[in-house]
Amino acid sequence: MTNVTESLTASRTVDADLPTGARPRPRQNGRQKSQTVLIWLGAAAAAVLVVLALMFHAQGGRWFIVQTPSMGTAAPVGTLVLTTPVEVADLHTGDVLTFHPPTETGEVFTHRIVAIDADGISTRGDINGATDPWRLHQADLVGKTTTILPMAGWLVRALPILLVGAAFVLIATRLIANPARRMSFRILGFSMLASLTVYVLKPFVGLVVLTTAATKTGGVSAQIVSTGILPITATAKGGTSVDLHAGEVGTLTVRHITDLAHYSVSSQLHLTLPEWILFGVICAIPMLFTFVVGLPSERVEDGEAAAAAAALASSADRSGDVA
Repeated sequence: MTNVTESLTASRTVDADLPTGARPRPRQNGRQKSQTVLIWLGAAAAAVLVVLALMFHAQGGRWFIVQTPSMGTAAPVGTLVLTTPVEVADLHTGDVLTFHPPTETGEVFTHRIVAIDADGISTRGDINGATDPWRLHQADLVGKTTTILPMAGWLVRALPILLVGAAFVLIATRLIANPARRMSFRILGFSMLASLTVYVLKPFVGLVVLTTAATKTGGVSAQIVSTGILPITATAKGGTSVDLHAGEVGTLTVRHITDLAHYSVSSQLHLTLPEWILFGVICAIPMLFTFVVGLPSERVEDGEAAAAAAALASSADRSGDVA
């Protein structure tokens, strides 16, 4: 009995006496391998984008985000505009041009060319009622608009908020030891970050009143343009309504206005059934991630460590039987 007990004791203490560097390292499970692959793919994609952006900039390219609705559906608010250097001789009527107005050299405009003559270049926004009050020359030009990416500007504006917020969430949740609880707080943190970004930028719904004119019946006719990403229905209280997509212009008529000459305009989403379903799926991404991917287990043990623990327990049972 003494020999059996001594050999069992020795077998229990072998692993404990091994140097730290000699112990087998835990193997990555499927989830960890997938996360590693995604991280490397994301890093590679980011590196490619940075290289392309530097090459574009080195060749004189510039990018701008449209902040006013003057170009209508051609370049709605939130559009990312890419420009390349151009000579006046290479421009034609109808080209979209980015430039510094002679009267406001600190500003940048993107408008369409409506005329080119000996006095210079005349431009106008697609939904503007009048041609711009200046003539452009070579020194005023930033470049010809070669690429128009609707909605991409909203993403560019959101990136600083998302990157800083994501870093904060990841660092703060590292203090939570339990893997399942840590993942739960990260999902909550990323959801709140997305909500905060939408609240700050307000990209989905927006309206701008372009002109207002009195009607013969004592009401008001208002020309409006949608500046948000999603399609909407704009309604004038006590008047008409109009459906609008990003950059589209519509007219509302208010039959009667208040004694203070005020009128009220409201808007609501105007989505088709498939669009509502897609919108709901996007909003439900955190919940779907939890259901489909799942949370990490409360305690993840390496397969070899678990097998060793089971062997030790079996040996202990046999020792008790011998005793």
